[in-house]
Amino acid sequence: MTDGARQEILLHGQDALVARRVARIAEEHGFSVGRTSDPDARPTAAVLELDQPDALDTVREWHERWPETVILGYSAFPDQQLWRSAQRAGCDVVVNRGAVGARLAERLAGGLAHRRFPLLDAADAAGRLGLVCRVPETPVGPVAVYQVAGRLYAIADRCPHAGAQLSTGELDRAVLTCPRHGSQFDVRTGERCRGPADSEAQIFTVAREGGQVFLVLPSGEQR
Repeated sequence: MTDGARQEILLHGQDALVARRVARIAEEHGFSVGRTSDPDARPTAAVLELDQPDALDTVREWHERWPETVILGYSAFPDQQLWRSAQRAGCDVVVNRGAVGARLAERLAGGLAHRRFPLLDAADAAGRLGLVCRVPETPVGPVAVYQVAGRLYAIADRCPHAGAQLSTGELDRAVLTCPRHGSQFDVRTGERCRGPADSEAQIFTVAREGGQVFLVLPSGEQR
């Protein structure tokens, strides 16, 4: 892979205004813009118009071919069903047409280090306490989402001691007890409160945006 390929932003769409904004942002950050890309290359970011008939298939293809590329999808009108489908297909960011420039600039300025994986609709967590949901398949393995004092927390749903499913254990305030051997962990911090586990549980950052709750993936994890 060449240095030029690493600095490319791939653009797929017919919107002239978006094309101008992407070109301006790319120039400001030292990137080139390509309409097509060498199969052996890996664009740093890819921007795609979701209103095109083949958009979701293209997202899936890009996500499979370039798992490290940040994919930004946009549409002319808010469409929650389309946005969710795009996120499930592999889009890291989905925005309205007018927000493409700002969100792309934000990602480039931040080094594109953080990826997100959709966990649930924010409305599904409203008014719920304790375990909100278990997501069995994420890029970091099964994750359990808890709500404590109005805040959401995500914890790896696997005890670091012997691999038991933590979400089947009892939660007392913020302390989760492993159902197998009784180890206890704070779901807010992952801190081990009681053994026999000798290490803390892994926790993940959670973000809310556009009516959805996302898991913020650690740097280096693929979606």
